[in-house]
Amino acid sequence: MDTPGDIRLASMYRRFTWRILSNYVTAWEFEQLKARITDYEQWCAAWSEHAAAHVARGDEALAEGHAVTAGDAYLRGALAYHWASFVFTHQQGQFRAAQAAMAAALAKAAPLVSPPMELLTVPFEGLELTGYLRIPDGIARPPIVLLLPGADSAKEELYDLAGHILARGMAVAAFDGPGQGAATFESTLRPDQEVAVRVILDALTARDDLDPTRVAVGGISYGGLFAIRTAAVDERVRAVFAMSSWYTPAGRFAEMDDLTRPGQYLHHGADPAANMAAITLAGAAARASAPLLQVFGGNDPGTPASHGERIAAEYGGPVTTVVYPDGVHILNNLSYIVRPMVADWLAGQLKVG
Repeated sequence: MDTPGDIRLASMYRRFTWRILSNYVTAWEFEQLKARITDYEQWCAAWSEHAAAHVARGDEALAEGHAVTAGDAYLRGALAYHWASFVFTHQQGQFRAAQAAMAAALAKAAPLVSPPMELLTVPFEGLELTGYLRIPDGIARPPIVLLLPGADSAKEELYDLAGHILARGMAVAAFDGPGQGAATFESTLRPDQEVAVRVILDALTARDDLDPTRVAVGGISYGGLFAIRTAAVDERVRAVFAMSSWYTPAGRFAEMDDLTRPGQYLHHGADPAANMAAITLAGAAARASAPLLQVFGGNDPGTPASHGERIAAEYGGPVTTVVYPDGVHILNNLSYIVRPMVADWLAGQLKVG
């Protein structure tokens, strides 16, 4: 008979394998960890141990003068720590330790990747919103793309998507907002999350090394919804994209299983269902006019393309909707196709090249 831990572990693999494999985890590593983890309660510790090995490998490489190898190892360590904490909020001690180790590994990677990451903090209503910025080499005042994560993701999970955007001559920043990443411990997701996003945009567009007239915002899952809400109130946004995003997540809490339900109290507060119901594009979509690209997976029951149809029907500007029939949530199984496509679309909208 399956135990609750077995059921949650099976749910983790069924729902999130492609998400993990598309973000700096090799298939070999994943299979080795699957063989080690026989119960869900072992998840965070096993992944943290694996992440620590990457960081130790980075330390050794750096001591030997191999900065490129070290940067890659630290980055893989940071992502492994992200997966350690992923959907593991019920054990707060382990969750917080993995989050802190993730931040430390990212800080080690930041000056060693090419081009380097500039780690940033933006104050917002008593919070310190954390993010990173990468600027392409040899391009004066490039356009800027701001990436927003989802509820249970973090800025670290956007690094690969950011790389595709960066390679096309655009600067890219990724930030955790209220209720996301490090800010999870002190805040929750807001129905008006765009208020925080605009403060981040204020900080980015005030820089002399970026072009404040060519700005795009996009995100995955909740991040895409928040990007659209930002476009509705901020005229600086010239393009917006949303991957696997909702018109509203209202009603989702009642459908969640024992794997994902506990984390909603951390991300949404004491009444997750009410906060989800308050997060919506109703009244906002019609006020946005920047070109919108939305991408959906046909094999994603959580955010079906019907949400995109509803958004497109109300949106105030031009909309391009792309549906990949075999795509899962955030199209992670098709990342090699979808992430370059999004980056190409952004380059066209921001007139790069």
